[in-house]
Amino acid sequence: MLCFQMICVLLLINNILLHITIRTERDLIKSYKNMFEEFKQTINSLQDNHTDLMIEKHQLQDIFSSSSQKNLENRVKDLTAEKDQLQRDFDSLNKKGPVCFFMSSELKSWSDSRQYCRDRGADLLIINTEEKQVSLVWIGLSDTENEGSMKWVDNSPLKQGFWLKGEPNNYYENEDCIELNYKRDQVERSPLNSWNDQPCSEKKKGICEK
Repeated sequence: MLCFQMICVLLLINNILLHITIRTERDLIKSYKNMFEEFKQTINSLQDNHTDLMIEKHQLQDIFSSSSQKNLENRVKDLTAEKDQLQRDFDSLNKKGPVCFFMSSELKSWSDSRQYCRDRGADLLIINTEEKQVSLVWIGLSDTENEGSMKWVDNSPLKQGFWLKGEPNNYYENEDCIELNYKRDQVERSPLNSWNDQPCSEKKKGICEK
């Protein structure tokens, strides 16, 4: 009888252990399945992100290529226009031949000084080099057409100025014509910085360029 009871106990224990083992294996299998599903979802998410990044990369490459091409084309256009302008300037200088200068003998307004020059086949001086700087005369520069927009008598815009400090200032609100105002006895003034705007009606000598 005792032996039978022991056998029964052993069978019960064995049955319990088997049940525990099966349950544990089921839990592990379930856990592994969950882990596999999570891993699969992560892989899919990474693949989607990779695809999006590749699309964005190609879009950025297209934008960069288009922008670079456009910038290059604009640069070529600018250089071509600059070359053409230099060629026109060179041709114009060749047509003019030797340049000579002369100064009016009387004090005149800016417009009268210009007319004095034009009557003699010349025009007021255009200063585009340091060597042309002189003193106390009208030059061929003004903003009579549009305040603040300086133009030479040949209608070319001002590119480089040799202004006195603080000039041009349109002090009297009608200073539209430009003079050279350099005096050797004024140490603070440099011949390379001697332009001043003045009312066009003031009487000064004009220097002509032919």
